[in-house]
Amino acid sequence: MTDESGDEFVLQKSNTERDLGIHIDCCLNFSEHIYKITHKANSILAVIRRTFTQLDCQCFTLLFKSLVRPHLEYGMPMSFPFKMKDIEKVEKVQRRETEQVKSLRGLSYEQRLKKLNLPTLKYRRHHGDMIEVYKILHGIYDTDISQGILQLAQDNRTRDHFLKLVTQHSKTEIRKKLFLCQSSETFVVSSRNIQTFESRLNKAWENQPVRFC
Repeated sequence: MTDESGDEFVLQKSNTERDLGIHIDCCLNFSEHIYKITHKANSILAVIRRTFTQLDCQCFTLLFKSLVRPHLEYGMPMSFPFKMKDIEKVEKVQRRETEQVKSLRGLSYEQRLKKLNLPTLKYRRHHGDMIEVYKILHGIYDTDISQGILQLAQDNRTRDHFLKLVTQHSKTEIRKKLFLCQSSETFVVSSRNIQTFESRLNKAWENQPVRFC
């Protein structure tokens, strides 16, 4: 190929590219990104284990939520894991590290999470998607960019919720797992602000099976 000056150059093929901290591979399955973020999280946890000889529940929760979990959740609306091996790889980080709290050893993963007041990372991803949907539909983001990404259904004659989204169709299995298609399968209850919406969402989902196991 040639550039504007007429000089020729060769485009190099790349299987993975990093953009804004997200590793995008040629197959759009984000397995490379999952590997990178779990590796980073495990590296930080290794430092925590070397620094603290003992961790109580309060100290562990504070360190995990502030130093580790942000790496595991960065860019998740884009890189949402949908393969079981990737879902387990992300969840394994939290599952293994909750065992480092001496007082929780011998308890099941579900029991440890309840003691620490932590939900599963899978639950938090779905919870985060709902928050993103609310922000898009209520113009919290730049409307010039987000307008048209999600649309409310215009036909209210059905028995479904009147704020149900227009279903995004896809011919490929990979795209069905991405944010736009997954989000279109839900609805957003009207709330005056995002704090009220999140409070209502937490109350509605407090007994979700995926919350602690």
